[in-house]
Amino acid sequence: MCDAGYGICDMRYLMWVSVIVLLTLCQAGLLASAFATASADKDEPKTGKRLSLEECLQIAAQNNRQALIMDEAANQADAKLAEAQSRLYPSINGNLTYRRVDEVTSFEPVPGMGKVTIGSLDNYAAEVSVKESLYMGGRIRSGIRSAQLGKLTQSTQKEDLMRNLNFLVKKSYYDVLLNDETANVNLKTEEVVKAHLDDVTKQNREGLASNYDVLRAQVQLSNVRTLRIQNQSTLQKSKLALVSILGLPLEESDNLFLTDKLIYKEILPNASDIEGAAFANRPDLRSAQVRIDLQKEMVKMAKAENLPTASLSWSYGEEKPSRKVFGGVEWGNYWNLVAVVAIPVFEGGRVRAKVRQENSALQQAEMSLNDLREKIRLELTHALLGLRDAFALINSQKDSVKQAEEGLRLVEIGYKNGVNTQLEVMDAQMALDTASKNYIQAIYMYNIARANLEAVIGK
Repeated sequence: MCDAGYGICDMRYLMWVSVIVLLTLCQAGLLASAFATASADKDEPKTGKRLSLEECLQIAAQNNRQALIMDEAANQADAKLAEAQSRLYPSINGNLTYRRVDEVTSFEPVPGMGKVTIGSLDNYAAEVSVKESLYMGGRIRSGIRSAQLGKLTQSTQKEDLMRNLNFLVKKSYYDVLLNDETANVNLKTEEVVKAHLDDVTKQNREGLASNYDVLRAQVQLSNVRTLRIQNQSTLQKSKLALVSILGLPLEESDNLFLTDKLIYKEILPNASDIEGAAFANRPDLRSAQVRIDLQKEMVKMAKAENLPTASLSWSYGEEKPSRKVFGGVEWGNYWNLVAVVAIPVFEGGRVRAKVRQENSALQQAEMSLNDLREKIRLELTHALLGLRDAFALINSQKDSVKQAEEGLRLVEIGYKNGVNTQLEVMDAQMALDTASKNYIQAIYMYNIARANLEAVIGK
């Protein structure tokens, strides 16, 4: 109702339309700003602890608890060597003594002339002594050699620990990369399935697809999302395992990002070359040889117990009362020189039995070395077979992803044109998902096989 005619009404109508348009534009601007912010957040590079494989190996070497224990064992071996070497030198000791007795001896040599007292109620002595082993049947030299070999054993055991630790670090690192790549595949599959659901929903509105088709696409999307959620949990567990091996706080797994990628190089080493490298580099093989040398020294030490020993000791002291003055209580000095030769005469067969024990232990050490060589040959064979299997698997899968992608593209076009069914589209989606994961798994197996081969040859 406009008394003034249509002009005023038209002006009011235009004013309200302008307000609505303005509000709509403002809302669109806010939404665009929000989407831009979300897109910027999505494209923003990940921040946190970024680690390469080499950095992980260095961190593990510094922080691993077993490695720290081995370092302390090396310090202990150094101390044992110093203790063994100290037996080459004479021992020097000093003694200070005070002794109080309840009474002293006295007698009357001539009746009526008084008593003569021998000794004193208070007795003092100060002495220094030097003792040197002149001959010990080779025990000292064998003891020093045993301590040196013990120190070398600790060193080779530390190297073997680091060899195994490096493999565990590499495997854990590759586990994270595998799960991360699998997460990317799951995300892409979810996007493909979601796009297909949108197409089916659109066709359903147009009457070209049934409600059942929509439900089936929704179920497919739900299943794919479930796989993605499960993979996220597996990825987080693999990160926790990696930071645990590195000796880092478990909380750092939340912001851990790896910079290296799963790589593939089709290079198969020669079996004879890697066998020579393994026998030259394996620390456990060197440790087994050191145990044989150590056991030989133990045999020498056991046999030495049948040999005589000779030692020389000298002492000098001051005492009160002096033993040189009869009946006196003044200070006096003294010295002693003692040479001792000890000859074993009869031990009831104890030394002979001990020698047999040490010889038996030597035989066991030699057999263990031969057994270890055979085990290394077997490990090398398994490692090469694992590498060959990885090569074969990669070659069989490297074209599957492209083929699956092309198959999905064709079947989606066919579905839109009514040539292919929805079931064929879903089969093509899962075929692409499976092919992508199989290829990633093949690359992962190659990296694990390569890491295992490096560990076997002692790298």
